Amino acid sequence: MGKEVATVRITNQFRSRSGFVYDFSCDGARLTLSISSRESPSDEGDWRVEARTSHAPESLVVKRSGPTRLDALREVASAWDSDAAARGLPLFDWRAVEKALTDVRAM
Repeated sequence: MGKEVATVRITNQFRSRSGFVYDFSCDGARLTLSISSRESPSDEGDWRVEARTSHAPESLVVKRSGPTRLDALREVASAWDSDAAARGLPLFDWRAVEKALTDVRAM
């Protein structure tokens, strides 16, 4: 039987040097998303999203790029979900993450 999907809420948001960072509380797990625009012309896509959790090794970061912030987020969600079981990552409700980011006008 599969794991239950955790509910999410933003617990902290702040500006970083290159964009914005959003911390989510997800049924005991923490999800941190960094959203930034392209830093150099050689970067893939116009936007980059990086995801990490408190329930994985510090070195584990899922990074994806896309033409929009939403596209980059959806790429991260897809990559995260496909690697979750193999890497022991918690599952997140990515639609709820997307809605929370839309509510704070991050998307």
